[in-house]
Amino acid sequence: MATNTFVEIDLPEAADLADLTGIQFDLESARSLSQMLKKELESEKPDWSLVDPLSTAILVRYSRPFVSGVRQHLGEEAIQTLTKQQQCKHQRLRAFRDKHIAHSVNAFEENQPVAQYWIERVNEEGITSIECTHTRVVGLASSDVEDVIELTTALLSYVNARLEQEKAKVLEVVGKMPVQEVLAHGRKRPKVPDIKKIDKARKK
Repeated sequence: MATNTFVEIDLPEAADLADLTGIQFDLESARSLSQMLKKELESEKPDWSLVDPLSTAILVRYSRPFVSGVRQHLGEEAIQTLTKQQQCKHQRLRAFRDKHIAHSVNAFEENQPVAQYWIERVNEEGITSIECTHTRVVGLASSDVEDVIELTTALLSYVNARLEQEKAKVLEVVGKMPVQEVLAHGRKRPKVPDIKKIDKARKK
């Protein structure tokens, strides 16, 4: 019986393959979480406490492929594979994340100071305390969740096609190298991140 194994390859030509693999994970994760939230919202007795955390996770995961960082991000070429209607949905979800989830910017959150008093005794006692009311859009609506599922499915078609192209490209490069040179890299132990260096960027 033959044994299939692997060695790590650290080639500049493989950088896009690595980045696209991370992007693929984020889109698949956003879709999976959306399906989970959809199922919860459609259940007979939804657990409303899950709407906020699941919505936050979905929007963060969906947005990661489109923001700059250590890895490459999906650019205009990927967006152009979407229909005009889908592009509008994409912009709405990105704004939801940018202007409400990640940053408190839009009217989805309001914090209004109020002066409290007792109606029956206001003339005698006046204002008795100062408080602040807090209102917010808790999370994604059912239609938003459907949009995430639709968009991630469409974008994954693009990403998966790109991945196949990159795998073929890297295989061609590696195929031209001496086998012993490729095998010399060996199989390293799984990389365990240093949790003390949470603020440090990884190598590209």
